[in-house]
Amino acid sequence: MKIAVRFACEFHRRRTQVKRNSLLVGIIAGFLLTLPAGPAFAQTVKIGMIDYQKILRESGAAKKARDILMKDLEGKRAQYKSEEDQARKLEEELKKEGQSMTAADRQEKAGKLEKEIKELGRLKSDLEEDFRKKDAELARKILGEISGVVTEYLKKEKLTVVLEKRLVVAADDAIDITDKIIRLYDAKK
Repeated sequence: MKIAVRFACEFHRRRTQVKRNSLLVGIIAGFLLTLPAGPAFAQTVKIGMIDYQKILRESGAAKKARDILMKDLEGKRAQYKSEEDQARKLEEELKKEGQSMTAADRQEKAGKLEKEIKELGRLKSDLEEDFRKKDAELARKILGEISGVVTEYLKKEKLTVVLEKRLVVAADDAIDITDKIIRLYDAKK
């Protein structure tokens, strides 16, 4: 039952996203089609396209920010590893000496091991959640800064519109300005 509900939710989410993307592409296409044509209005339509994911992966400034995030995470991973080693040591001790221990001692160590395993699970999920939050926050910050760079580029190059690559069904690579935006963004940082 849970799988069916999860599948239905995922299907609905994707269908909604496709509708939203189709609507956006339709609005942009409609906008472009309604632009006046003819000699009196001989303004050309210039379109640019960027790939935000590529910017987040390849920009030097984004890499530096992500490295700082990873260093912070490494310290927390070391703490997790230390506690994991303690739990393993306790587990091995329980396996080796379990037969020679009294039932009360064995039960006490087993309870302590179970408590440490639960704590490790909580610590791991906290680490993962913390990383996801910080990574999303970092991406939002970088994308906000990139939006400013894109706006400046749009005005400088007199582009009519800049589209995100994920929303475009097909386009000529000649309108891809991602590498230019990466260079401009890195130069600002």
